[in-house]
Amino acid sequence: MIVFSDLDRSIIYSNKFLNADSKYANIEIYREKEISYISLDTINLIKQIQYYGMFIPTTTRTVEQFKRIEFNKYGIYFPWSITSNGGVILKDNEILKSWSEKIDKLKSDYEPIESMIHKFKDYLNVDGITNFKVAEDTFFYIVVDLSRFNLDSIKEYTNILESKNWKFYVSGRKIYFIPKEISKENAIKYLTKELGIEYFYAVGDSIMDYGMLNISNKSYVLKHGDINKNEIENSFISSSFNGMSGTEEILSNILDENCLLNI
Repeated sequence: MIVFSDLDRSIIYSNKFLNADSKYANIEIYREKEISYISLDTINLIKQIQYYGMFIPTTTRTVEQFKRIEFNKYGIYFPWSITSNGGVILKDNEILKSWSEKIDKLKSDYEPIESMIHKFKDYLNVDGITNFKVAEDTFFYIVVDLSRFNLDSIKEYTNILESKNWKFYVSGRKIYFIPKEISKENAIKYLTKELGIEYFYAVGDSIMDYGMLNISNKSYVLKHGDINKNEIENSFISSSFNGMSGTEEILSNILDENCLLNI
C-alpha cells in the first residue's frame, strides 16, 4: 500500500481548523509559536499505513519548511518524501541527487527563475501584496491580503506565463509561480518508476494537488478543499467531513480497502 499525500490542510492543520471534538497535538513550532497540529488518530493511521506499506508526504513546502514538522516526535519516519512542489525528492531525509540532476536538465525547457523574478519586480508594490518568497531557487510565491488584492492587478504578468512555460496557482492567501515541469505528479511518476510502484493512492485538498490526484489509481480529496466540485464528483472521492475528521475518514478508508484487497 502506497499513499502519496499533501500535508497542509490534508494531514496537518492550523489552529483555524481546531475544534473541541478532535484530540490533537502540536506538530510544528515556528518562531516560538505553535502553528500546525495533527489529530492523534491521524498519527496512528499513518503508522498503520507505514506498517503495511509507505506513506509519502508530497508537499509544496520547501525542504526547510518540511523539516520543521516534527513527525519524528510521534514515532513517524518517512523513507521517502517529495517537497518543493515536486522540485525535490528526499530519501532518508537527504536530497535525491538523481532527481535533482533531472530537474537541472529540464531548466532549458522554461524561462530561468531569475528572469521571471526580474519581470515580476514591477508588481511588488501592487496593493495587497504583503510578502514575496523564493523557494529552493526553483519557484516563487507571493502572500496577499485578500481584502485588498485584486488578481487583475498582475494580469499582464500572468498572461505571459504560458509563453515562458510557467504556470500560477492561487491557494488561499498565496499565489505560486512555478515552471510547468516542476510538479508533484512528475516527481511521483519518477519515484514510482524507480521503486517499481504500480498502484498508489493520492490525498489532497487544493488545485495544486490536482495533477497528482489525476494520475493515481484512487484519489481522495478533503471536503473543505478548493478543488472544483465537478472534478470531485467525476474523478475523486471526497471526504464526508471537513478538517481533521475528514483526514481520519480518508486514511481509514484507505486502510480498510487495503485489508480487503491486500494492495
